[in-house]
Amino acid sequence: DGIDYIGVDYTGWGHDPHHAQAMQALQKVSTLAHATPSERKAFWINAYNFLTIDLITSKNEKTSIKNLGGLIQSPWKIYRWKVGGKDVTLDEIEHKILRPMGDPRIHMAINCASISCPDLRQEAYTASKLEQQLDQQTRTALKNTGKILRYDAATNTLFLSSIFKWFDEDFKPDVMTWLKRYEIHSSDNTKIQYLTYNWELNIKK
Repeated sequence: DGIDYIGVDYTGWGHDPHHAQAMQALQKVSTLAHATPSERKAFWINAYNFLTIDLITSKNEKTSIKNLGGLIQSPWKIYRWKVGGKDVTLDEIEHKILRPMGDPRIHMAINCASISCPDLRQEAYTASKLEQQLDQQTRTALKNTGKILRYDAATNTLFLSSIFKWFDEDFKPDVMTWLKRYEIHSSDNTKIQYLTYNWELNIKK
């Protein structure tokens, strides 16, 4: 589709002994009761991204995360991990833990192992740098004209990732107003179209 993306070396991750060690460390976290809001947010963003990679590598999936779903349920609802003292699915991490935190930048930070997802950050999120990391991550994502945002001046049309359609209620007070804080301006007659989402695996080229 001509989409620029930063691919993930899933084969390398799967064979790296640090992967198993990190999984064990993640599962040893028994409670986040005393964590700060920033620590919790960073932890669950990292957990979501890491468990997504774990799912792809453990199932040796080569084409699309969607292949790991069943006839009724999606892969985000099927597979469970013991993390942070909870038995969770990726769906639960996203919709029951992260989204209620009220920070729409998480949609630019979590990666669903697909080409059209915002690229996986090349470092873990940490509480001490979280605001800076999320702001930078969001600004970088919004510059990706192939999958996140593109403006066509000739037709006054803003082409947006389907993420903005699926989670429009998260972007307060509305998507167009939210985008203005990132110097993306529109007028009342700007048209919006949503980009087709490419669910192919974001494997390293």
